[in-house]
Amino acid sequence: MSNYEQTAALLKGLMGKLMSSDNAERSQAEQALNSEWRDVQPQTLLGSLAFLVRRDGEAQARAFAAVLLRRIAFQDVKAGDSKEDDRSVWSVVPAAVHQAVKGELLGALKDETDRGARHKLCDTIAEIAGGEGDDDWPALLAALYACAQDGNAQLRESAYRVFSACPHLLAEQSADAVSGAFGAAFQDSEAGVRLAALQAAVAHVLAAPDKQRAALAAMMPAMLGVLEPLLSAGDEDGLTAALAALVEAAEAAPKLFRAVLGSVVAFATAIGKNDALEAATRQTALELLATLAEAAPGMCRKHAAFCTEMVPVCLQLMSSVADDEAWYAADTLDEADSDESHVFGEQTLDRLANALGGKQLLPVAFNYIPQMLAASEWAQRHAALMAVSSIGEGCYKIMRNELGKILQMVVPFLADPHARVRYAACNCIGQMSTDFAPKLQAEHHELVLAGLLPVMAQAGVPRVQTHAAAAMVNFAEEATKQVLEPYLDALFERLLAMLDGPRRYVQEQAITTIATIADNAQAKFGKYYATIMPLLLNVLAQATDQDHRLLRGKAMECATFIALAVGKAVVAPDIPRLVELLTLAQQAVADADDPQASYLQAAWARLCRLMGADFVPLLPVVMPPLLAAARQQPDFAVLAAGEDAEASYAAEDGWEFASVGGQQIGIRTTLLEEKCEAVELIGTYARDLGAGYVAYAAETLDTLVPLFRFYFHEGVRVAAAAAVPHVLAAVRLGGDGAALRQAWAPICDRYVGVLAAEDDDAFAVQLFGSFADAVLAVGAASMGAGQLEALAGACVAQMTKYHRRMKDREAARAAEELDEDDEEQLAEAELLEGLAVDEVARALHAVFQTHGAAFAPAFASLLPVARTYLHERDAAARQWAICVFDDLVEFTGPASAPHAAAFLEPLAQALRDMAAPDLRQAAAYGVGVMAQHGGDAYADFVAGVALPALLALIARPDARAQDNVFATENAVSAVAKVLRFHAARLPDARAVLQAWFRALPVANDEDEVPPVYEYLAQVLREQPDALVPPGDAAALAHVVKAVAAPLAAFDLAPELAQALLALMRKSMQALDTPAQAALWAEIPREQQQALQAKGLL
Repeated sequence: MSNYEQTAALLKGLMGKLMSSDNAERSQAEQALNSEWRDVQPQTLLGSLAFLVRRDGEAQARAFAAVLLRRIAFQDVKAGDSKEDDRSVWSVVPAAVHQAVKGELLGALKDETDRGARHKLCDTIAEIAGGEGDDDWPALLAALYACAQDGNAQLRESAYRVFSACPHLLAEQSADAVSGAFGAAFQDSEAGVRLAALQAAVAHVLAAPDKQRAALAAMMPAMLGVLEPLLSAGDEDGLTAALAALVEAAEAAPKLFRAVLGSVVAFATAIGKNDALEAATRQTALELLATLAEAAPGMCRKHAAFCTEMVPVCLQLMSSVADDEAWYAADTLDEADSDESHVFGEQTLDRLANALGGKQLLPVAFNYIPQMLAASEWAQRHAALMAVSSIGEGCYKIMRNELGKILQMVVPFLADPHARVRYAACNCIGQMSTDFAPKLQAEHHELVLAGLLPVMAQAGVPRVQTHAAAAMVNFAEEATKQVLEPYLDALFERLLAMLDGPRRYVQEQAITTIATIADNAQAKFGKYYATIMPLLLNVLAQATDQDHRLLRGKAMECATFIALAVGKAVVAPDIPRLVELLTLAQQAVADADDPQASYLQAAWARLCRLMGADFVPLLPVVMPPLLAAARQQPDFAVLAAGEDAEASYAAEDGWEFASVGGQQIGIRTTLLEEKCEAVELIGTYARDLGAGYVAYAAETLDTLVPLFRFYFHEGVRVAAAAAVPHVLAAVRLGGDGAALRQAWAPICDRYVGVLAAEDDDAFAVQLFGSFADAVLAVGAASMGAGQLEALAGACVAQMTKYHRRMKDREAARAAEELDEDDEEQLAEAELLEGLAVDEVARALHAVFQTHGAAFAPAFASLLPVARTYLHERDAAARQWAICVFDDLVEFTGPASAPHAAAFLEPLAQALRDMAAPDLRQAAAYGVGVMAQHGGDAYADFVAGVALPALLALIARPDARAQDNVFATENAVSAVAKVLRFHAARLPDARAVLQAWFRALPVANDEDEVPPVYEYLAQVLREQPDALVPPGDAAALAHVVKAVAAPLAAFDLAPELAQALLALMRKSMQALDTPAQAALWAEIPREQQQALQAKGLL
C-alpha cells in the first residue's frame, strides 16, 4: 500500500478539517471529500483510508480513518447518464483495490494497540465482510480463528467482536466447530473476551435457522457462566451488556433456555432484588425473565418458581416510589419515565400477567397485595393498588368472578390520607373500568362512583383530582346511558369547577372528560349544552398563545363531540362560529409539533358526520393539510452500534431504535402515527360524503394506493386498504363512470401485484377484503382478461402457501416436535390464515358477482388447488374448496358440470359432518346454488343425494343451537330451492314441503331470507292448503311466528317486507280473538318491540 502514502498524507489533512469544531470549515471539508475524492478517485480514497487505518502513527487518526472507510465504502454514487442503478463506492472500485484494502485491514487487526481504534477497526471489517453481499474474503475467517486463539487478549476480543457483527461467517460451520470456537472464550481470563464471545454466540443463535438452533443449546450453561464473574468483579456495565445480549436470544430462541431456566430465574431475580446495584442492571435482569415469559409462556408456567420468585421482585421495585415534592408542584403531566424502577416494576408485572395468565400469577400476587394494602408505609399501599391495576387484563378470567370483592378492597383507598395512594386508587379504578367493562359499570357503578366523585372535587391536590377525572373517562367510555344518566348533574358540577381551576392540565382533563360524557349521554347532554359550548368557544377564541395549544386542541375535541351528541338541530346556531374558529386555528398551525394539528383533523371529521353534505364547501380548508399528512415520509437515522442515540434522537420526540446488522436503525414513530390517523380520516370523509368527495378522489387515490407497500407501519397499510373502496364508491356515486374505470385500471394492477407477493397474513386479510369491496364499488366488467388471470394467479400463490404451511404443521404435530408454546403460536397462525382464506373466497365471489362467466377461464387455474384442499382433514380447508366450487356453479351454471365430479361426493359428506358447522353451511349453500343455477346436470345429485341429508340436518334436535343455526338456515334455504326448481323429481314433494315449513323461521342469515320467504309467499299464494289446511290454527300460528322473526330481525326490501306483513296479518285475522292473544304472547318480547319500532304493527 506504499502507493497510497502521498495521497494518504493529503487526505489526513482533510480529515483534520472534518473533525473541526467549526461548522463552516467542517462543511467545506465534507464537500471536498465528496467532490474531489469520492466522486472522481474513489479507489484512491479507499486505498488511502486503509493505509491510514493501518499505518498512521496517531490512534485518533487511525480510528477516524476506519470510520470514514466504513461510511464511504457503501455510500451510493450516481450512475451518471447510464441506465444502471446507483451503486456503492465499494462496488465501483477495481477488485485489486478490494484486495489491498482487505489486506491492510487484516494487518491492522493484528497490529492495532489502541482499544478505541481497534473497536472502530472491527466495525469496519465487519461492514466490509457483510456489505454488498461480498463473502469472497476467505482469509478473514482464518485470521479471526487465529486471533481467537492468540495470547493477546485484545486480539481475542476483536475476533469475537467481528463474529458478533458478522454471524454469517460461522453459518457454514458445524455445531461442534462453533461450540469449540466459543467454549474456551466463555472461560477466558479476560472479561472483555468473555463478553464479546457471549455477544457473538447470541448473534450466531439469532442468525441460525430454527432447526439448527436446538444443537446450540449445549452452549447455554457456558454462556450463562459469563455472568457470575462480571457480578463478582462489580462490572455492572459488562453485566448489563451480557444480560442485554441474552434478552435478544430469549426473544428469538426461548427454548434454548429450557434446561437452564432454573439457573436463569435464580440469578436474574437475585440481581433484581439487589438494591446495591444500578437500576439499569436490575431492570435488564428482569427484562430477561419478562422476555422469556412472553416468548415461551408455557415453558415458564411449568417452572414452579418462576412466578413465586418474579412477582415479589416486581412488587419490591414498585414500592421504591419516592414522595417527591416536584410531583405535587408539576405544571405539566408528563408520563412517568419508564426507566424509573417503580414504573418498570409495574410494566413488568403487567407483561407477566398477560403472558402467564391469572391461574399462575394471581395467587402469588394476592399473597402480598392484602398485607401491602394494610401497611403503614404509603409506598406499600401505592404499590399494591398499582399491582391490581397492572394484572387485571392478564388475570381477567379469574378476577372478573371476584370483581365485587376486589372493588370493595380498592375503593376505600380513594379516601386514603396520602395523596399518592389516592392517585394510585384512581389509576386502579380507571384501568379496571377498561379491563372489566361492561360488568364493572353495570354491576358496581354505585360503589365506584360514590368513591370517585368526591375525589373529583379535591381541588387541593390537582394531580389526584385530574386523575380521578381521567378514571371517569375510562368508566364512561364503557358505561351505558342508563348507568351514567343519574350521575350527570354531579359530574357536570365537578367538571365545571375543574374548568375554573388554576392549573392548565386540570382544565385540559376536565374538557376531555366532558367530551367523553357527552359522547355517552348523547341527546341527554342537551341539558348542559348552553352552559358548556360558550365556554369552549371562548377557549378557542381567547386562549391563543403557544402554552395553550393543547388546551385548544382538547376544546376542539370536546366541542365537536358535544355537537355530535346533541345533534345538528341543537348546535346549528353555533356551527358558523365553530367552523370559523377551527379555520383560524388551522391557519395558525405552523410548527410540526403543534398538538392542535391532530385535534383539528379529528374535529373536522366529527363535524363532517354532523353536517353531512353541508360540509362539502369546507373540504378546501380540510383536505390540503390532511393529504399532506398522509403523504409524510418517515424520518430515519442510522447510527453505529456504540453511538448514543438518545443524545440526538430523544425518545420523547418519537424516536425508536433497533439493532440491525451491527447498526442502530431509528425511525420517528410519532410521524407514522400522524400519517396513519390522516389516512384513516380520509377514508371516513370519502365514506360519509360520497359524491361530495369526488373533487379530491384522484389526488386521494394517488396518495393511498402506493401505501399498500408502506412497510414501515402496518396501520398505515391497513388504513389505506380500508379507504380505497370508499373513494372508488364516491367516484361511482358522482356518476362519472368513465373516470371511475380510468382510475380503477392501474389501481387494480397494484392490488393484484401486492396480493400475489404479500407475506403478512394480517394485511392479506385486509387487502383481499378491500379488493372485494373495491371490485363491487367499481361494478360489472371492470377487469380485463389479463387482470382476471393475474388475480387468479395471486389467489393460487396465496392458497398454495397456506396449504404448504398447513402440511408443515401437520408434519410437526405428527413428529411430536411441538410443545405448549408452539401450539399456542400455531393456533394464532391458523386463526389468521383462516381469516385470510375467508377473504380470498370473498374476493373471488366479488369478481364472479361482477364478471360472471367471463371470470371462468382464469378461475379454472384455481380448481386444482381447490381439489387439493378438498381432501384435507382440516374442515376449514375443505370449506374453502367447497366455497370455490359454489361460486363456479352459481356464476357459470350448467357450464360448471365438467368440473363437478371431484366435488360432489366431498360436498355430500360435508352435509353430514356434525363436527364442522361452517363446513355444513358451505355445503348446504352449494346445494341451493346447484338447485337454482345448475340445471339438469345437477338434478339427480340435488334431489337424490343431497336432499335427504338436508332434511336430516334441519330436523336435528340441536339444529337451532348457536353453533348450528347458520348451517341449518342455509339448509332450509337449499330445500326451498330444491322444491322450487326440482319438485317434479321428488317422489313426495308435499312431505318435503311440510318438513321444510316446520323448519322455519330463518332469522339469522340475512342473505337466505329472500329466497326462503319469497318461496313461502309463492306457496301460500298458489297452494295454501299444502301448508295451512282450512281451520288449522297451529299452522296459522306457525306462519305468523315464522314471518315475524325475519321482519323483526332485518330491514328487508320494501316489497318483500310488505308481502310478509300481509301474510302475518292474514294469518292472524284467520284466528279468533283468544287465539290471537295467546299467539301474540308466544312471540318473544324483543321481536314485538322491534316490530313496533319499525311501525309494522
